[in-house]
Amino acid sequence: MKKIIFNRYGSFDDLQMTDVQTPTIKDDELLIRVKVVSINPLDWKRLEGQLKIITGFKFPKGIGIDFSGIVKQKGDAISSFQVGDAVFGGVDAMKGAALAEYIVVKEAAIFKKPEAVSFETAAAAVTTGVTALHLLEKCNAKSGDSLLINGASGGVGMAVLQMAKLQGIKVTAVASGEGLAFIQKWKPDVAIDYKIQSVLEQKTAYNAIIELAGNLPFGRGKAILKPQSIFASTLPNPVDMLKAFLNNLFSSKKFQIIIANTTPDYYRQLCESLTQKGLEIPIAKNFAMADFKEAYQFARKGGIVGKVVISI
Repeated sequence: MKKIIFNRYGSFDDLQMTDVQTPTIKDDELLIRVKVVSINPLDWKRLEGQLKIITGFKFPKGIGIDFSGIVKQKGDAISSFQVGDAVFGGVDAMKGAALAEYIVVKEAAIFKKPEAVSFETAAAAVTTGVTALHLLEKCNAKSGDSLLINGASGGVGMAVLQMAKLQGIKVTAVASGEGLAFIQKWKPDVAIDYKIQSVLEQKTAYNAIIELAGNLPFGRGKAILKPQSIFASTLPNPVDMLKAFLNNLFSSKKFQIIIANTTPDYYRQLCESLTQKGLEIPIAKNFAMADFKEAYQFARKGGIVGKVVISI
């Protein structure tokens, strides 16, 4: 089978397609024929070695976290899924190896794909939707609270914006250009073009800030936070993890670094959002597996609206 791997930390040029044996399963595992994989920033953070203190130095490594596909085989201990079921899910974010024709997963890593949801949308929704749910839960924002989303036109940002508005939260959305124009459909209470105006110039103090763009560090963002507030980031690095730990010992303005883990409850909420609450997960572009390097380069350059996916 075909699989995308890398043998050292580096750039997209270090990614390569290789032929490997189709994996075998244990009694508590399933073999998934992958149909679509979506790209996440954590993919290139791992590839570039930004998280090597966590991901280690054992190679080769795979890439890709979120996927959708079909159950090809199931172990004898599996009762919730049948061969032929359409599913979606995510592999371990720090070991990501979903970009392959077949993968082996545990039962808890997948959920049945709603019939009304495409394989592309399902794959694109995993980290995007689950992270959005986790962020809103950690921010403890409720109806009437003020929330700043920095990077509101990215995959997670758009999901958070939609979910927050449904909850009655007052949202300030920060983006620019085509992305800022696109997210107006979800009616943020305030929209800021970061190329024209700095969020730090706002007189508003926020109950929570969700940092998704990588350009608003906690040290600056806390100036526009209310007391007893949350600054949440989905961009983990060892330095910020240490800063968050030390800050949270003494300050009422908490710094949370979010790496969302999929759970059955999050999957259920996500399916409900997609099928009953109108959650949209826009797809910016769909690439063939053979064009994996081009797909990652396209996603990495930024400035796109929606998720990038790879069909296998």
